[in-house]
Amino acid sequence: MTTPTTPTIDESKLNEFMGRAVGDIGAARHIRQALAKDGTWMLVEPYATDRAEDNHNPVGRVFYGASTVFCVPCSLAGHGPALGAQAGEARLRQIVVDEGGFSSLRRATETPFNLVLEARL
Repeated sequence: MTTPTTPTIDESKLNEFMGRAVGDIGAARHIRQALAKDGTWMLVEPYATDRAEDNHNPVGRVFYGASTVFCVPCSLAGHGPALGAQAGEARLRQIVVDEGGFSSLRRATETPFNLVLEARL
């Protein structure tokens, strides 16, 4: 008799997938479906605040430049919202919780370069 196994996610494939699906509500929903009932999704996002003017610093300028070249065109090609590299926590909460089906999103920690967020089912 075979015991059913809990589906797992290949992290390398997940990172590649999410790198191409920034801001994609469908990606959040897909991850929600792949997690166990008590699952947690840890997101590592470029550091940004919800106010664009607060992101005008050396790190923010690099993130905006990368966003213009990589993130926005990829999102637009997939008919996404083109959040780019500077989606603040409020917009990420909207995508993950309000539209993605997770019950909560909290800031686990931060660095000058990244926000680490915890999404729970």
